[in-house]
Amino acid sequence: MQHPRHLATGLHESLITDQLNATLQLEESRLVDLSKIDEADQPHVLARHLGDALLRRLAAIKDPAARLVAANELLQAIEDPSESLIAPLQQLHSLRPSPGPGQATRFIHRPKTPLNDAALLTNAHGEPSLASELRAEIDSADSIDLLCAFVMWHGLRLIERELATAREAGIPIRVVTTTYIGGTQREALDRLVRDFGAEVKIQYDAKRTRLHAKAWLFGRDSGFDTAYVGSSNLTTSAMLEGVEWNVRLSKAATPSLMDKFRATFDAYWNSPEFEPYHPDRDRDRLDDALLEAKNIKSSGRVTISLVGLEVRPYPFQQEMLDAIEVERVLHDRHRNLVVAATGTGKTVIAALDYRNLVARSDGGQPSLLFVAHRREILEQSMRTYREVLADGDFGEPTWGANDPSVGDMCSQAFNR
Repeated sequence: MQHPRHLATGLHESLITDQLNATLQLEESRLVDLSKIDEADQPHVLARHLGDALLRRLAAIKDPAARLVAANELLQAIEDPSESLIAPLQQLHSLRPSPGPGQATRFIHRPKTPLNDAALLTNAHGEPSLASELRAEIDSADSIDLLCAFVMWHGLRLIERELATAREAGIPIRVVTTTYIGGTQREALDRLVRDFGAEVKIQYDAKRTRLHAKAWLFGRDSGFDTAYVGSSNLTTSAMLEGVEWNVRLSKAATPSLMDKFRATFDAYWNSPEFEPYHPDRDRDRLDDALLEAKNIKSSGRVTISLVGLEVRPYPFQQEMLDAIEVERVLHDRHRNLVVAATGTGKTVIAALDYRNLVARSDGGQPSLLFVAHRREILEQSMRTYREVLADGDFGEPTWGANDPSVGDMCSQAFNR
């Protein structure tokens, strides 16, 4: 926080102290806006203010013994002598069951980040990977919740030993995932259910509501709950070496965020939109949904609909779009060919590229001719363009005797 004598113009959220009040009394050219603090919020606000003041005071005391004396004097001042600290300063790190037959060996490993702290993990060199932290978190959790867009077999293998130990100890595991773009692997979900005793719920209609969150919640009977929220799906690259950012939360450091996390996860879990999955009953339905999400198999059950969500390219698609842009802008080449494997979304790439052209055309829409040899391909492609452009009326098809008039997209089918 800035020194009160050098208050910057802008938003603030500082408690009014004698020093700050004296500074504000000198304000002549700027408007001062004060607000009362609700009684329900006062304990949290005061605790944060006191915490900052205590940190500065204790950090200024260089002698450890004197620092401990000062801390105990402060505790005495707030009439809580039972919380007086004992020298030398130590922490309780665990209470573990005595080893014995049939007793799962747990609570041995600790996360590198203290349970009381929040942190940002980036998989950078020299800092722990997300995979290593998750292993330690699972080893000491009394409940495990996972919200993840994609669950992959190779990612699951990185933590299978810890999950097996959790299953042996009777730790409940809940997983919420989706069929979005076919990224989840059924084999991974089957193993979560069969081998690790997890309860799994799936959002099948991923084209209507796109779940893209990635988050873990580890509950502990000791009260030291932790959570991870970020960009990492349950894949090998995301958990080991990928450029991923994940925020580690804790009940001690970020209690309000942890409460919201748990409440939101429970809301998803209890929503009828997320359906229970069991391999014996639902494997065929899941296989069909994953193939359909990859545009390999189609059915009338899931349809493209406009819901106000922006369609964004995946990293490999963005690389293609960037390459096309380089050819146009740097080399002035406007006849470009994209060659990609089946299922990589070439029609989506074309629609995204057209959307970029529209964005640079000062309000107009460049002419577009989309040619295919089958009517079914044209119908599917037009739906893709309408989804990407968020325009349910985009395009005017023509095949047989039907000719376009003034449409902005002309779809031409050639009979073979």
